[in-house]
Amino acid sequence: MAFNVLALGFDRRHGPRTYDMRYYPVLAALAVLPAAAMAQDGAGYVGLEGGVSFAHHTDYDVAATRVQTVPTGSGLLGQTVTTTDTKYGNGLVADQKAGADVDAIAGYDFGMFRLEGELGYKRSRLRGLTASGALLADTNTAPIAGVTSDDFRSGKNTRVLSGMVDALFDYDLTPGVRVYGGGGAGRARVKSLGDRDDVWAFQLIAGASTAITPNIEVGLKYRYFQTQHVHFDGGASFSDAASGTTSVSQFAERGRFRSNSLLLSIAYNFGGPAAK
Repeated sequence: MAFNVLALGFDRRHGPRTYDMRYYPVLAALAVLPAAAMAQDGAGYVGLEGGVSFAHHTDYDVAATRVQTVPTGSGLLGQTVTTTDTKYGNGLVADQKAGADVDAIAGYDFGMFRLEGELGYKRSRLRGLTASGALLADTNTAPIAGVTSDDFRSGKNTRVLSGMVDALFDYDLTPGVRVYGGGGAGRARVKSLGDRDDVWAFQLIAGASTAITPNIEVGLKYRYFQTQHVHFDGGASFSDAASGTTSVSQFAERGRFRSNSLLLSIAYNFGGPAAK
């Protein structure tokens, strides 16, 4: 046998009304849920983030040392060796495809302020490498000819491993939903163009998150990431079979890695005092 439990209410326009009490527990749960799901202040948290990274094109200043050897007879004395040192602003420009960005975070929530550590990894595929007109012109010095930008390409990917410390400020939009922003600094290892370098890096962060349980939050995060100048060593060699001329170039390349990332995040908040 089923029973309907009714409650008496009053409507200013229509007078006394009755309400079905079977729906009150549901309404009460919905009202309490946002408060119960608030992230807890004064507690630690861990999380994982992942998404897409859009690396900016990287402009490399190039300092080139070119040694050209032209045979003029037999033996070591029968050749002319010319050495030239030239600097090229934006001598090489690396263009990247969209790639992946993942990281693990651990931090402490002080309330409106959070301090967290982050270990991140970014990977993107090299779309192309463009040599400046001046670099190509100097390389194609007779009898060397036919050198293009593709001949300077070394490696297929750019990888960045970083360890950062972030300071973030939170603002509660509604119960259970917050936005945040801040920045961080740390060290990054950048691998590209066949070489690698360890440099300082910084980032700017903005995002929003919502609690889905008393301990779990999901969110969306934007990150701008930039390194100091990385320094790579590279080189290229060319030859002319007809004359026996060889041209060997050693490059010192200098540029910054920069990227924009859009990430999905999930975090677990450890126990602590309830948020106020």
